Amino acid sequence: MSGSPLQQWFSTAMEQYTAMQSAIGPLRLTKSDLLFLSMRKMCHDVGTLLSDLLDDARSATFGERVKMILIIITPLIILASYLLQTPSSASQLGLPIYNFGRDYNYPELLTRAAKEHPHTPYIIKFASYEYIVFPSSFFDEIKRIPASTGSMVEWFTHVFFQGWRFLGSDKSNLHKTIATDLTRAFSGPQNAVLSGSEQERHVDMAFTSVLGMLTREKWQRFPLYSLIQELVAIKNTACLLGEDMAHNRQWIRVSQAFPMAVMIAVFACHAVPRVLRPLVSLFVFIPAWALYWYMRILLRPMVKKEIADYMEQRGKRKKDTPSDTGLHKSRPKIPMTSWLLSRYLNDQTGTKAGNAKVPSAVINEILHDYTVLSFEATASTSATLYFILAELVTRPELIQELREEMTAVMGSNQKHSTDGLEKLDSVMRESSRVHNFNHLSLFRRLLTPVQLSMGPTLPPGSLLCVDAYSIISSPVLWKDPGPEVFDPLRFWKLSRQEQRRDGKDESGTNKMYKFTSLGSDAPGWGGGSQACPGRVFAGDTIKRILARLLMEFDIEVAHGEKKPSRNSMPNGTLAPDMGAGIMLRRRT
Repeated sequence: MSGSPLQQWFSTAMEQYTAMQSAIGPLRLTKSDLLFLSMRKMCHDVGTLLSDLLDDARSATFGERVKMILIIITPLIILASYLLQTPSSASQLGLPIYNFGRDYNYPELLTRAAKEHPHTPYIIKFASYEYIVFPSSFFDEIKRIPASTGSMVEWFTHVFFQGWRFLGSDKSNLHKTIATDLTRAFSGPQNAVLSGSEQERHVDMAFTSVLGMLTREKWQRFPLYSLIQELVAIKNTACLLGEDMAHNRQWIRVSQAFPMAVMIAVFACHAVPRVLRPLVSLFVFIPAWALYWYMRILLRPMVKKEIADYMEQRGKRKKDTPSDTGLHKSRPKIPMTSWLLSRYLNDQTGTKAGNAKVPSAVINEILHDYTVLSFEATASTSATLYFILAELVTRPELIQELREEMTAVMGSNQKHSTDGLEKLDSVMRESSRVHNFNHLSLFRRLLTPVQLSMGPTLPPGSLLCVDAYSIISSPVLWKDPGPEVFDPLRFWKLSRQEQRRDGKDESGTNKMYKFTSLGSDAPGWGGGSQACPGRVFAGDTIKRILARLLMEFDIEVAHGEKKPSRNSMPNGTLAPDMGAGIMLRRRT
């Protein structure tokens, strides 16, 4: 840009400043006079610069014009984005502040903060963000904050996605559908939309596609997380989108790649100074957005066909309720499109029964809902399975005990409900306790001022959360053995003790000790109206995949490798080791 108007303007401004300094020195002007003169001079020079740029642009080539436009608007975009996303400074609240060293040792910092401030909030600084951390005793109070006041989605959008709305802004219809219709479908055999045989057929598809080549004679190494993620992606796709989509290798690959692209972009943004993140996010999120739109393209034919079928059936019915979509009828896939449509169309005016024309906005919302559902279900379920198998792979005696339970409960054909797998459920719950996804929980970004029972009034824009590490490591909650011990049957034994104390029959696990239970002793699911709505569906998927894997395959740690581990990320999350391997062969 040598000789450009910008460089000429800067050089001229410096010369004029030096000359003006010498000229006005003897005048002894006040600071107000100098500021007034400077502002007039700056306005004049900016007007001259813009005039010069316009003159230069008239004779410039197309490429040169693009460069000039980028030079002008880029600083404005950075400044505007920075100002819009900067929350009210939590440092001004007078709370204690904790900073990390280079190792981002969350357990050490949270343990120290809990000892020094056991009953009051404090601030943790990470990546230029200020988190107001409340003690674990505030779990129930914070979970009751409504989404209109403190939103988890807004926290994701602000901190993770740098303002990009991968999760949208209003997910109420999707969350209601998952929390109500999908949960009801998997909460018991009497309400099941899919029969046990259909669900096992979906598991068959996944294992045949991924592990169909394995034999009894030869061990084979697999990357553990990639293996699990593909099994989960195929099984969930068959259940939610249908078998045609589950056989679509493009969809399976893109549904696996999308969460990875988002996470890479998130970590890339956090690695640069905050003022540069709006600019950096314009580029690092490009792969994620490309995958997002490609997923919508792949989904559109299936969604449009199911919408047409739904509208045709809707015209034949007098009533239009979610139960009319066939909740109690067994079918080859979950009727997600019907459930979503019934909610969206009930919010629309002018869409009459039998009218095959669905507003394009509704179609786009459903396409978006499916991409969000894929994003949320695939990554979290796969990571949960990874952590469970990381513990099982070194415990052959436990594996054999679980196999005996699976044979007794599900039968040799494995076509029955997974509800009776109480020991397996205990293993899953204990794994989620020891291997929680984050050392913090109940993340919220405040949209309105909030005054809790302790601490100052928190202004809009504040980021708050709860210390989850003190919950999972509490010696008061977890006794005999202590919290540092992985006791696979801890919750199975607790349930039996509770039932004996109450004089009840010991058949069935106490609901408070189940893998999917909510509570202040299970921070991983969140709490309140913003708790994970798909936990029942995720639990069923995990149980079925584990049952098939343990019953049909021998597993052990990959030769020459250690037990699969987890990595602690700078933002407090715990991620699987992508390079960890596992050895598999078919059982004799």
